Amino acid sequence: MGTDVTLRLTVLGGLGPGRAAGAEARWLAGLAGRRARLEVDLIDLAAACLPEPCPGVLPGNAPEPPAVRELRPWLDAADGFVVVAPAATRQYPAEQHSAGPLQRALVWCAEAFKARPVALHVRAGEETARALRTLRADLAEAHALTVHETDCPDHALDELIWWARALRTARARTPYPF
Repeated sequence: MGTDVTLRLTVLGGLGPGRAAGAEARWLAGLAGRRARLEVDLIDLAAACLPEPCPGVLPGNAPEPPAVRELRPWLDAADGFVVVAPAATRQYPAEQHSAGPLQRALVWCAEAFKARPVALHVRAGEETARALRTLRADLAEAHALTVHETDCPDHALDELIWWARALRTARARTPYPF
């Protein structure tokens, strides 16, 4: 697969009113959208209203909720993802019993993330390093590849696009078996 093939990137961020990450998600989607041979979707996972997975029941063994059926094709079409998150994110806080929107997507739509690259954009703050570690661990468990670059959005997009092309070619030749 050459570089002349159009890639689809999906930017995942909180876009609703009062969510600080929304402006950054829109800005990153615009930055990516100015690149050649790149289509960009912008999705607010919180607005997707994915339900909590049932404890002890794997999503493949549970009826698929309508919200999952609506979101899945968008995620499946992506060659790569950009996740925009606030710095203070604790995706699986021990004191809480509910998963955040990204974790619900990783559970319900796990296949969409397997063998796909993810760039992380976390708002600066004192919790940035911890948020990045948490997100990287969650995505690694989902068999996604996180790109190394997080400081420069342009470089992160360059790395994401490189990995998206390479992994799309690899998935086309040999489906991801794990």
